[in-house]
Amino acid sequence: MKEMKAMVLLLGLFVVAVLAFLVYDATAKKTSPAPPATATAVEQPASTANAPAEAATPSAESTGAGIRSSDLLTSGSEELPVPTTNAPAPGSAERLPRAYENAPPQIPHSIEGLVPITLGNNACLSCHLPGVAENVGATPLPPTHIKMDLFSDSEGKKVPVDPARYACTQCHTPQADVQPPVPNEFQPEFRNPELKNKSNLDQQWNEGVQ
Repeated sequence: MKEMKAMVLLLGLFVVAVLAFLVYDATAKKTSPAPPATATAVEQPASTANAPAEAATPSAESTGAGIRSSDLLTSGSEELPVPTTNAPAPGSAERLPRAYENAPPQIPHSIEGLVPITLGNNACLSCHLPGVAENVGATPLPPTHIKMDLFSDSEGKKVPVDPARYACTQCHTPQADVQPPVPNEFQPEFRNPELKNKSNLDQQWNEGVQ
């Protein structure tokens, strides 16, 4: 009998504890403040909140630089100005000094009608191939362009010029009447004064690597 009364008392205490917990939980939910509506959003610093809008606006550094006045971040190559030139016709131009020792020589004459250079047509070779150049007074291609193929056996393929040097204007630059935004103050030094107007690269191409 005593054991029965003890079990009933324990059961009553358990029920009271459960009810007290439920009442406490409900009261806590009613009294706790509601979370702000933007609590789940990642709050961004004020300095970066409008980053996309600011990026779309050209900055002072991105406009007016270089030889074009448009925004450098959005403009394409089609907006580049077309330079003019007063270079003389081929055969009537004087050689220009090299920019530095063994630098690719500049093209002193006009290249109108000579470009673009394609796989099937390179008008430069009609005057500058050895054997032809001597007869027309042009500068002949150096040995580095014909006999010294460092990438493939051009002589075995019987090509007139090393394929790696076939596109002349990738190294040799024509003349243009432009005003550089930044002046060039580079002063070359030549170990041999004769190299101001010629090259000895075929003898020095591996200088410093042996």
